[in-house]
Amino acid sequence: MSSTLTSVGGYRYEDEMRTRLVTALVSGSLLLSLPHCGSTYADLCEKQRDCEGGNDKDVQACIEFARGGEEVAAAYDCSDAYERQASCLTNRAVCKDKRLDDSACKAEEAALTACEKAASGKKQ
Repeated sequence: MSSTLTSVGGYRYEDEMRTRLVTALVSGSLLLSLPHCGSTYADLCEKQRDCEGGNDKDVQACIEFARGGEEVAAAYDCSDAYERQASCLTNRAVCKDKRLDDSACKAEEAALTACEKAASGKKQ
């Protein structure tokens, strides 16, 4: 997420939003890649579950969250950037200390954020 995000009362919104974005992308990717569900987000969400713990309901929630992020990106005409980030996370995120490390996808995350931020000034 952008370094312009700040903390309020000691709470770091940047960390929370980054975690939510990763969760969303992971969830969505897993759902779309499941053969019976047609989800492209299933692999990523399962990867997150295997790393951080959880169950099938966590995977389904992750997929739905990712689909929501995909819809937001589409509303801002940023579907390509969202797809690139989701693909990066699926292929390059790794488990470190029971957390899915997405640091290899910083450029894709920044591109998606920039796309949505630029588009938000255009959408009413």
